[in-house]
Amino acid sequence: MRLSQLCVGTIGTLFTLALATGAASAQAALDEDTQPAEPAAPGADAGDGVEDPARAISYGVALRLRSVFAPAGMVELFVERAAGGVSNIGYGIEFIRRRGDVEIQFGIEHENISPAAGVWIAKGDNVAAGDEADYILDPDDARDKLGWYTFEFTFLNHSEINKHVSFRYGGGAGLGVISGGLYRYNVICNGATNSSPEPGCVPGIKGGTALSASSDEKYDLPPVFPVVNAIIGVQIKPVDKLVINIEGGIRTFPFFGISTGYFF
Repeated sequence: MRLSQLCVGTIGTLFTLALATGAASAQAALDEDTQPAEPAAPGADAGDGVEDPARAISYGVALRLRSVFAPAGMVELFVERAAGGVSNIGYGIEFIRRRGDVEIQFGIEHENISPAAGVWIAKGDNVAAGDEADYILDPDDARDKLGWYTFEFTFLNHSEINKHVSFRYGGGAGLGVISGGLYRYNVICNGATNSSPEPGCVPGIKGGTALSASSDEKYDLPPVFPVVNAIIGVQIKPVDKLVINIEGGIRTFPFFGISTGYFF
C-alpha cells in the first residue's frame, strides 16, 4: 500500500468542490473592482477625489490557529482499514487586502499531518488471503515527522449582520510543500483478518506476531500537494481595525480555527 494513493485520492475528491468555490469568489472580487464608478450626486463636485470610506482599500495582517482533522470513518472511504484518523494543530500568518466586503488573503501555514499509528490495509486487500499490510509508526518512534508548509490565496466575501459581526465565506487554492517523512513496516500477517488485524499484522518489534516485516521504510510521497480551501465562518470587530475570525471548512483536510487580525 502507498499512503500517497490515499492522499491523492482524498485531495482529488475535495479539489473540485473547493476550487469551484474559490473561482466564484475570485470572479466576484474581480467584478467588484472593475465596475464603473457611480455617477456623482447632483450638486457634488465630480473632481473632489473623495472616496467612499466603505470602498477604500485597506491592508492587514493576521495570525491563525487551526485544528486540522480527518475522522477514521472519512479516511476509510479510501482504504480498507485505518488505524485511526488524522488530527493536528496548525499555525500560520495571513496578509490581507480588503476593499468593501471582499478580502483577498495570502496565507502561510504549517502543521504536522501524520496519520494514526497502527495497521493500515489498502482498499481491496485481504490480509487473511495473504495480502500485505502496512504498520505505520508513531511520529515519536520514527526518524522524522510528516508535515507540510502551505502557501495559498483565498477570496472571502462578507455579509454584515451588524456593525460588529459579519458572516463570511469563500474559497481559494495554493500549494503545500511536504516536510519530514512518514515511516512504516511492510508486514505479512499471521492469522489476522481485515476486521481483526492485531496482533497478527503487528511486527514483532512492536509486540505483534506478524510472520515477517521489512525494516522501517519511508513512504515515497510527492514533494508538493495542491491545497484547496472552502471556508465559512463569522468575523467579529470588537474595536476599529481589529478583527477576530472564527471559521471552519475544508483546507484539503477539514479544519476548524480562529485568527486575529489588524488593519492598518
